[in-house]
Amino acid sequence: LSAAAGAILAMLSSWIMFKKPDLTMALNGALAGLVGITANCDRVTEPYALLIGAVSGVLVVAGIVMLDKMRIDDPVGAFPVHGLCGVWGGIATGLFGTIPEGMTWGGFVGVQCFATLVICAWAFITMFGVFGLLKVVGMLRVSEEDEIMGLDLSEHGMHAYPAPWVASDTVAGTIPVDKPM
Repeated sequence: LSAAAGAILAMLSSWIMFKKPDLTMALNGALAGLVGITANCDRVTEPYALLIGAVSGVLVVAGIVMLDKMRIDDPVGAFPVHGLCGVWGGIATGLFGTIPEGMTWGGFVGVQCFATLVICAWAFITMFGVFGLLKVVGMLRVSEEDEIMGLDLSEHGMHAYPAPWVASDTVAGTIPVDKPM
């Protein structure tokens, strides 16, 4: 239910924003709904599953647009799907989930918000260290030549998109920065 609601709301949101339906947004919306429901699937009712998925679908579209405006490269929408909707799912557990015996609603929401904050801090600190180490040993980025050629060729030895599928004014099948979508 959550995945379906996420797909539908992501599709509708992107359709309203971009004046055309976008399959990739709908698919990311389905993933977002799954991420949003994962923390609380055993604690919420069906209507709340629909609500959690719907919010996840809108969040993923907003997150992708936000990253694009900030010029942050996330071509598959990994942060909006897993980051934003994961945080939403943790908080939604407190908002809509069955309250454990002996806790108040406010206490449960507080525990979920605190736990979500701790998980985010742990992930940030850990990955900051891992990526810092990768940068120091020269394993974080590919060479400029490989980046220009495209990782499909340099890493896998073949084109991801054959020439007829790629517009002549694009590089590696992406939309140029100076051209509107």
